[in-house]
Amino acid sequence: MPPRSAGPPEVAGRRSPEVPALEALEVARELWQRAWASVVRTPGLLLLSLLIGGVLWVFVTDSENPTRVDLFPAAIEVEAANVGAGLAVANTLPVVQVRLSAADDRWEELSSANLRAFVDLNGMQARAQEVRVSVSVDGISGVRVVGTVPPVVTVNLEDFVSKDVVVAARLVGAVPLGYQVAATAPEQATVRVSGPESLVELVREAVAEANVSGLTVPLQQTVDLSARGEAGGEIRGVRIDPPSLGVSVTVVQTTLSRTLPMEAPVEGEPAAGYRVASVEVEPATLVVQGTIEVLQALEVLILPSTQIEGALTGIVTRRFPLTLPPGVRSAVGDEATVRVTVVAVEGSLRLSVAPQALEVADGLVARFEEGAVAVVLEGPMSVLGTLDSAQVLAFVDATDREAGAVELAVSVDVPEGVSVVAVQPPTLSVTLELSR
Repeated sequence: MPPRSAGPPEVAGRRSPEVPALEALEVARELWQRAWASVVRTPGLLLLSLLIGGVLWVFVTDSENPTRVDLFPAAIEVEAANVGAGLAVANTLPVVQVRLSAADDRWEELSSANLRAFVDLNGMQARAQEVRVSVSVDGISGVRVVGTVPPVVTVNLEDFVSKDVVVAARLVGAVPLGYQVAATAPEQATVRVSGPESLVELVREAVAEANVSGLTVPLQQTVDLSARGEAGGEIRGVRIDPPSLGVSVTVVQTTLSRTLPMEAPVEGEPAAGYRVASVEVEPATLVVQGTIEVLQALEVLILPSTQIEGALTGIVTRRFPLTLPPGVRSAVGDEATVRVTVVAVEGSLRLSVAPQALEVADGLVARFEEGAVAVVLEGPMSVLGTLDSAQVLAFVDATDREAGAVELAVSVDVPEGVSVVAVQPPTLSVTLELSR
């Protein structure tokens, strides 16, 4: 009997799927053993391969993303680090330009927040000295600091001193008209100022500026303090403790506002037959300000009299400066305009007028049954008072009329400024006959 195979049976014409995998694993093992034997026999070849690969990687990388050396576009403030105990920096440190080396993609990511420029003052004494600027790069890799412009800065170290100065409350802005600031009080009278000796000696007070623009009620506000010198200029480079204080501002109302009417008296009489039609004041009312006691006693503002004696038809205009009672002031202006309108007095007049015939044909004469017509007129009394029947024409139009009796409408002509109200009778019987 033939021996039984220990492996899985094979189907005729078909290999097991595990056979190719086993063969590939065997080939890989053999290649690794040969490579390792070659490395062991020639280690220098391995190092050369690694070096060539590294050079190729650097070349390709630099071609795709080249390195750029340039100044960072923004200036960086220089900080003081490791200041010795009992010392302080007396001068303002300048800004510097930082020269960097980085790939193009790193330049696009860089910001001022990644750079910190500083001078290390560890172990330095109180005097003016040149110190090299250092720069650290934080939050981003692949960036190298090449240098700074300038490379060194002057640092003036002085003894660190302190003293107490008074707090002065200053007002900024203005309260509205009619109010005033009665009192300002900081919550403490003095504060401590510390810093370089030469700067601290210049400080005379700590100023708390309180804004009172538009303020009409008492207010407590917290404001920052600033160190000020003898002439009021700000002293920088010192520290104030505490840096801010509460300031209470008391505002009181000193004046009130009130709107009063303007009254313009008229003196004299216009010419006979004329009258005053209206008196206008511009402005008609005036906003005034004053104490409550003064304003309570006022009901109207009276302007000087406007003289119209003998005035005829028209407008009499006068401008007066405002003369206000003591303790009262105008909120808008200092002048008023008065306009007095004078018009003629209107009336009526009845006249009896003999009628006339106009445009009578040649060879004819007109005879009226009525010897007069009554005409009622209206107009200024100054005109009517001098008017008589001779100035009024009552007529009939006989144009193209032939001999005989006709009824014709009465027309009336009157002087300018006078109007006809009625004519009685409105028509007249007229006989047109041959003249003898």
